[in-house]
Amino acid sequence: MGAQTDTITAKIHGNPLGIDNNPWPDGHPVEGERVAIFAFDVRSVDGSAADLRTYHLTPVDRAGEGPVTAPQVTPQGTTTQWTACGTGTVVRAPDELGVEESQMDPVAAAEKMFQCQVRPDAPLPSPQ
Repeated sequence: MGAQTDTITAKIHGNPLGIDNNPWPDGHPVEGERVAIFAFDVRSVDGSAADLRTYHLTPVDRAGEGPVTAPQVTPQGTTTQWTACGTGTVVRAPDELGVEESQMDPVAAAEKMFQCQVRPDAPLPSPQ
């Protein structure tokens, strides 16, 4: 993947500190802001192999590379792991929506409010 032209969709909540953790002050991240990129990999579900990955962002000072946590197995049989994927730059910030707009279609609103586009500085590692 050529990181200079490719972007990823990343969530602004969830990181190795917790899937619901939101490290951002109101109004951030903004377009042009430097960020740390983490991958949340789902490696198995109910004991069967899986290959699901989502990207998540934190402030750039938390950047790193490589596995951040050991594989975690839930009682339901799902295996997950956090991996640090370096840094990038926000090219499209999350949308700010009013109360009425966010209530009309909560699922679509959540995607707009909690996702942004990021250009990684280097190619992202493949899931292990």
